[in-house]
Amino acid sequence: MERELNSNYAATGASERDLESAAASTAEPNLEDPRVVLSLLEADQVVAAKRQTHFGPRKFSPGLKILLWGLRVYVVLMMVIVLLSVIQALHSAH
Repeated sequence: MERELNSNYAATGASERDLESAAASTAEPNLEDPRVVLSLLEADQVVAAKRQTHFGPRKFSPGLKILLWGLRVYVVLMMVIVLLSVIQALHSAH
């Protein structure tokens, strides 16, 4: 758990001492600052909060869905073309 907590500090780019001073610098901590919030939580609270955070599937617009399906079809077609080129190159090498 300590490793996960340290990775949270590393992700914000601040050391533990910086975070403690940021939390203690004012009478009422600024809870909008994620560094302050992380410094106030215990390690197990950080882990529990991360487990509760779950992002469901995104809702895409119809245009974006068409674009993504077009890219999928393009990739499959390019794979078929490359496969045919490799097969053709192998047969012409004989």
